[in-house]
Amino acid sequence: MDIRDQNKKIKLQLIFIGTGCAVNLALFFIKLYIGLSTNSISVYADSLNNGLDSIGCIAALAGTGLLAKKKSAAYPYGFGRAQNLTDFLLSVGVIVTGFYFGYISLERLMYPVPLWFSVKYALLLAVTAAVKIMLGVFFRIANKKVASGTLKAMSYDSFLDFFITLSTIISMTLSEKSGYSIDGVIGILIAVVLAAQGVKLLTEAGCNILGKKDGNRCSAALKIIEEEGLTAKRVNCHLYGEKTVFTADVLPDKDFEKKSGNIKTKIQNEMQAEIFFRFGGVIDE
Repeated sequence: MDIRDQNKKIKLQLIFIGTGCAVNLALFFIKLYIGLSTNSISVYADSLNNGLDSIGCIAALAGTGLLAKKKSAAYPYGFGRAQNLTDFLLSVGVIVTGFYFGYISLERLMYPVPLWFSVKYALLLAVTAAVKIMLGVFFRIANKKVASGTLKAMSYDSFLDFFITLSTIISMTLSEKSGYSIDGVIGILIAVVLAAQGVKLLTEAGCNILGKKDGNRCSAALKIIEEEGLTAKRVNCHLYGEKTVFTADVLPDKDFEKKSGNIKTKIQNEMQAEIFFRFGGVIDE
């Protein structure tokens, strides 16, 4: 992938993520209005979930924007890990929010308060649920165009949010008809989902920051090296956001120049990555 194609991909990502940010922000305000109007803790929690999605989109925009910055002497492989850092910080916020709403929902379950249900609010929530489904499809189609891990994650998150919103509609309706605080139960479930999602994001971001080895990508690079006839003792990969840099310890070969050139071309074309070879700890570029 040349520089022009890479810049085009980054611009498309920025457009797709920006669209998701605007939609999630609109859903946040709509659900916040409904939650405050109906006194529903589950709808309120759902609105904050969309608010967090908006913040996540903004962080993704910042991280994707940094990918467009040119390499420098201080950052020879770019600024891809900025996204890992923002993911880490956001995941902490998601976990805190999950525990906070778990506490409030438990309190609501123990000390129920009346809900002000209306068909208008239920229909509004149904519309927001439909929007989330369409947003998930939008991100899935966008991911097929630019192959972005960020867009893929946002697609899954949108589909998950649809089921969360659907559960809030059910809880608000049943709480009104039964008189039991089903709203508090659903609030706890949403809190658990948020906290679990936060822990997952925190683990993934932490592993990326610490430099966890991607075994699948290393195996793929090793296969390309072996196909060209070089013998590698070890292949490591270093992740910088969506950019991967491989280092391979190889044995001497009389046709090293030709073989290594072919390997670099294949790694670049097939994996959009770079590779460096080492002999006795010296990196050959």
